[in-house]
Amino acid sequence: MTTAIGMASDQAYFDGDATKGVVDASEAQKRYGEERAKRLRADAGTQFIEASLNEKYKHFQEDPWAEETQIKDVKAMFPDNRSEMLIIGAGFGGIQYAVSMIEQAGISPKNLRIIDTAGGFGGTWYYNRYPGLMCDIESYVYLPLLEETGFIPKHRYSYGEEIRKYAEHVAEKYNFADSAVFSTKAEKLTWIEDAKEWEVELTQRIKGQPPTSITIRSTFVATVNGVLNWLKLPDLPGLLDYKGDVFHIARWNYGITGGSPDDPSLLKLQDKRVAIIGTGCSAVQAIPHLAKWSKHLYVVQRTPAAVDRRDQKPTDENEFRDTIAAKSGWQRERLRNFHQHFTTGKKPEVNLVGDQWTETVMLPISGNPEGPKSPEELPAYFQKLQELDLPRQNTVRGRVTKTVKDADTAEKLQAWYPTWCKRPAFHDEYLDAFNQKNVTLLDTNGKDPEKITENSIVIEGKDCPIDILIFATGFRAPFSGTPAEKANMAIIGRNGATMTELWSRNGPSTLHGVLDHNFPNLFLSGPWQSSTSPNFLFNVGALSKHCAYILTQAKQKAGGKAFAVAPSAEGAKDWGDQVLMRSLPMAAIIGCTPGYFNNEGELDKVPPEFQPIMARSGLWGSGIEDFIANIEAWRNEGNMQGVEVQV
Repeated sequence: MTTAIGMASDQAYFDGDATKGVVDASEAQKRYGEERAKRLRADAGTQFIEASLNEKYKHFQEDPWAEETQIKDVKAMFPDNRSEMLIIGAGFGGIQYAVSMIEQAGISPKNLRIIDTAGGFGGTWYYNRYPGLMCDIESYVYLPLLEETGFIPKHRYSYGEEIRKYAEHVAEKYNFADSAVFSTKAEKLTWIEDAKEWEVELTQRIKGQPPTSITIRSTFVATVNGVLNWLKLPDLPGLLDYKGDVFHIARWNYGITGGSPDDPSLLKLQDKRVAIIGTGCSAVQAIPHLAKWSKHLYVVQRTPAAVDRRDQKPTDENEFRDTIAAKSGWQRERLRNFHQHFTTGKKPEVNLVGDQWTETVMLPISGNPEGPKSPEELPAYFQKLQELDLPRQNTVRGRVTKTVKDADTAEKLQAWYPTWCKRPAFHDEYLDAFNQKNVTLLDTNGKDPEKITENSIVIEGKDCPIDILIFATGFRAPFSGTPAEKANMAIIGRNGATMTELWSRNGPSTLHGVLDHNFPNLFLSGPWQSSTSPNFLFNVGALSKHCAYILTQAKQKAGGKAFAVAPSAEGAKDWGDQVLMRSLPMAAIIGCTPGYFNNEGELDKVPPEFQPIMARSGLWGSGIEDFIANIEAWRNEGNMQGVEVQV
């Protein structure tokens, strides 16, 4: 049996008796159900406080780094109150859209503006500067445009400061660094049909100055404002009563901890009792540093992370040049090979990346072209997924028991859910941190802490005095809302209809996930009706090139006249039908332990009559490479099938 083979390989892997947590399929299903039941709750996705939408908590969302940058005045950056292309978002998504629009669509950097609420380039890599921060995907495939820039990452998994500075480097190389307008938010987009352009209301907020508002017109707009923007906090009694130092991990305060983004020597913690709430991917990276420097560290856990090896190491530049990047097209080839490992269930003969990501089973998120084609095939498909996944999860759980010395702590750190239910974590020091005498795991058995007092956190009646409280509680779910909600703005399209209203009722009406029938000249960046990858930067980069192609072709068709480009109603319907036809492989995400992939279990509550709308609104269920092949074939046809260009 597959299960028996998996268990045997786990034991060989450890060269020891690390068998606790290694179970057969029936026991795994029992434990998975128990873990899921702990986390199910009636308020699901609304259980968190949205810091950006709540006046009492907005200070958690503030930019702690903006004072390091000379922010250009928004009015000076729009002297004529116009731009040809406005890109909303200056993270790596917005950067790739800017590169594609400049290089492919011929838009001059002087006619392009890229705005962001942050004070600089980088998106999540601008804001996140906590100790231990690094990418969790091999940097040779994660960082975009490496072949074009010739940049060589210093480590297999680049650290945060290098990634942020690389973002700045790309902006300089492609000459749009001076086109950026920071600390600026788009409040409202309104389509002006007669003029064939967008009216955009902008507000710039610079600390210590009154807000500056301006209304501009832009012929084209791209919404590329990422998926990890808006902080969320647990709605705990007494949170605002706490008198000690407190911050969110995505707004790390080195003034409180000591150290800096370049030097994680957290000297100010040596006499401090610290609590960190959350054990997701960010916490996994920061906890070893907190454990090293804190007088005492409390790790508050609702659900354990599944933490596999990372195997971090410096880049050998000779190996990089002579082997990894030896031939043209190397990065795309490496990415294609990377994707094959978890979008088909079949391993390619050669593993170019060779990391633990390529051992994961992510088919319900990444898609599978060989997945089920009818509801009747789902039970067998689910069973096959479990057979593929169980050996790895046994290995991950076995790694905990081999590493963590205290048996009770090790038991609580074992993850009981399929790999695809939460983003897997990879780290070389995380589990070892729990062997330190100054580290205590406070497992809540799937519940929230009871309350926060003026100087402590209370869990199951136990009062734990603390000096510093850190929230590692993540962000707004990336698949909830619309592009309007992702940016906390209003988008009003044809006939005065809002995107929020139309999408909530009917779902999106896009072609390839990049243009919606009701919102002309507005280029989207997924994930709705497109695809995704564990390396989200690749996905958004592919969409940027697709948008640039569509814009170039539309300009040629318009012959120099003002135009509106959008899918036809028929083209959008046909694409939605294709997404729906491929949606079944993603069904395994329903029934997962609550997390941001299923909006804390909210997907399980979708009424039957709305399920087809949800399915046609979702991801391309045949996987990222199949999606890319489809849109490339569409471009090769050269006739812009399904797209209307109206002058």
